[in-house]
Amino acid sequence: MTPVPVEAGAGAHTRLGSRLAVVLALLAVVPLLVGGTVIGLIAPTHARSVAAGAATRDADAAVVALAGHCDAVRAGNRVAAGEVAAFATRNDGAVTREAAQIFADRAAARRPGSAVAVFDPDARLIAGAGPARARGVVTSIAPQEPQGQEVLEESAPSCSAGRVGTTGDVAGLAEISPVLINPAGSTARVRVATVVTWSPLDEAALTVLRTRLGASGRLAVLTPAGPPVVLASSGDPVEDEGADLPTARLLRQLPPTGSGAAEGVGYALTAPGPGLPYRLLATTATGHGVLALIGWILVAAALIGPAVLWLVLMRVTRPVADELSAAGEELLTGRVALADSLDRFGEALAHTHDLNELLGTVTGTTLAATEAAAVAVLLVADEVDPPVPAALAAARGPAGRRASDQSGRREGDRLSVRSEVGRADPQGEEARAALPALAEQHYASFIGNPQTSQAFTEPAVSERPGAGPVAAIGIGVDALPVESPAERGRGRRRPVGVLVVARGEGGETFDALHLTRLRALASQTGTAVTNIRRYLEVRRLSMTDTLTGLGNRAQLVSSLSREIAAASRGNGVLTVLMLDIDHFKMVNDTWGHGFGDIVLRDFAARLLACVREADTVTRYGGEEFVVLLRDTDADGGCRVAERVLVAARSHPFEDADVSQPVTVSIGVAAYPRDGRSADDVLQAADSALYAAKRDGRNRWRVAEPSHNAPIVSLPG
Repeated sequence: MTPVPVEAGAGAHTRLGSRLAVVLALLAVVPLLVGGTVIGLIAPTHARSVAAGAATRDADAAVVALAGHCDAVRAGNRVAAGEVAAFATRNDGAVTREAAQIFADRAAARRPGSAVAVFDPDARLIAGAGPARARGVVTSIAPQEPQGQEVLEESAPSCSAGRVGTTGDVAGLAEISPVLINPAGSTARVRVATVVTWSPLDEAALTVLRTRLGASGRLAVLTPAGPPVVLASSGDPVEDEGADLPTARLLRQLPPTGSGAAEGVGYALTAPGPGLPYRLLATTATGHGVLALIGWILVAAALIGPAVLWLVLMRVTRPVADELSAAGEELLTGRVALADSLDRFGEALAHTHDLNELLGTVTGTTLAATEAAAVAVLLVADEVDPPVPAALAAARGPAGRRASDQSGRREGDRLSVRSEVGRADPQGEEARAALPALAEQHYASFIGNPQTSQAFTEPAVSERPGAGPVAAIGIGVDALPVESPAERGRGRRRPVGVLVVARGEGGETFDALHLTRLRALASQTGTAVTNIRRYLEVRRLSMTDTLTGLGNRAQLVSSLSREIAAASRGNGVLTVLMLDIDHFKMVNDTWGHGFGDIVLRDFAARLLACVREADTVTRYGGEEFVVLLRDTDADGGCRVAERVLVAARSHPFEDADVSQPVTVSIGVAAYPRDGRSADDVLQAADSALYAAKRDGRNRWRVAEPSHNAPIVSLPG
């Protein structure tokens, strides 16, 4: 064999380095050069588009939030007008200054920061309440002549109707309600007073709104018409420090409505309308400098890279180059698969409140990350749904159901706890069909094995007919505060499900890299499920009365609106019972509030025992309760009301040495007989409750066909 000259070997080395340099320059340097140039050129345009999109999202969210705030101002103003009307009805149409001040103070306390004023029929101020500056504004919003109700409703300030409440440079949401009564012996309705509520839209209010929405820029309220003038705006974001300030030049460039970018900010401008009678401007800084800088850094790296690459490759031998090339290809493939998996799972974590979407993303991500033929994930519903805390367990009724069962969830609302996915080939379909049973077996082994608590976080690898090589790992969640001290004290996760992957018949076994990815995905799935459990627990607590374990007023509003919408779609019926414990103030004054709480909890348990599992029972406030009877007409509601009366007076309410009989009064109203909206049906039920108390208490009454005037229940 002829030896290879040293010079020839050096020439081959040089040629190898040259070829590799050229190939890698084309594969790496050129894309860097092109990519950096493109990024540097398009960065400003892209940044402006992103900023405009962010401003649009902020503006849409702020308009929805302010419309909800307007609805709350309108509802509070109507409640105050109803209280004044009830007082005037009882006092022959007269509204005293002392009573008006009480109602104004009460209304202002229900909505901190707002001001309330009561005017007589001649537009003279009777009483006002609220912060000094806001009170000065609301007292200037006097009802104008003529006094007719129709004219007042058409021209009066009303944020819900899209009419501003003030002029000049003061912005706020205003509502004005006439107080109309029927004097004794007359059918004509007479206005005896007017109630005005005004909630300011100033810098403090907009700053709080921006923080609550997590807006990326500034929010500003502009004049409803004419040249845009800023009436109020939120404080500058700390990170941008004034970069998104709506300057005079920006205001001159604004279109009537729409979004875009100008003066270094993205903006979105909404039109005034019902719920927000002003134009709303949201601005977000573009911040394109960093992205452009990255692009030009890539260009510089692409220009310098070839010289450095050439020097390195000149010192690489052919065997080392071959090994490096093979290792590089394998590493690149692994990085691409891992990056794709992380991207998919990042999307899942962004939707942790949607369990169905989470499970679907987990299976798809795991299928790609582990190169499996099929994947299945199983979660146990009773383990995912947060437990009821001990404080609420006392509210179990004789039927044994939990207080949290009053959420009124329909069949379609229940959690989905299983998801499978497989490759679109016979091997993948066969493995997918076998995985659900395997997942249940693995979960049973996890919870049945005393050593599971230490080992369920490590993959269990086996070979199964039809599925081939299989790897299963447990999904664990962190304990919640409402769980037992022993559960919280474990210091580790407990299993609530299992993630199973299969390679299919004839497939290769799982290597260490794929098992590491499986372990990481299962851990992050457990974190996402923990977030879901915490979200469900927070939502349950926000809809639950902590004393009785029943739903609270927020749940009543949500459930009643949902039930009326369902009944309207299917021509169905719904009955509402409004209940009030008779002389409850006397119970508290005589035996103390501790015994009063016992009466409320005991009555809640008796009430639960009188209704069906599908019905919704809520504590409306104080000693008042509301029951929603699904698919029940007024006659059925009367039968339930009679059962509740019997249950309340069947035996006294007792605690230690105290034994006190207590009765209840009930108003019955039905949809659609007594109203087409939630407010109408509740008002009808309240009117019927008032009639039951007026007729002697300890009885039920059905709503009359007409209930136009708001009525407030008698004390006790």
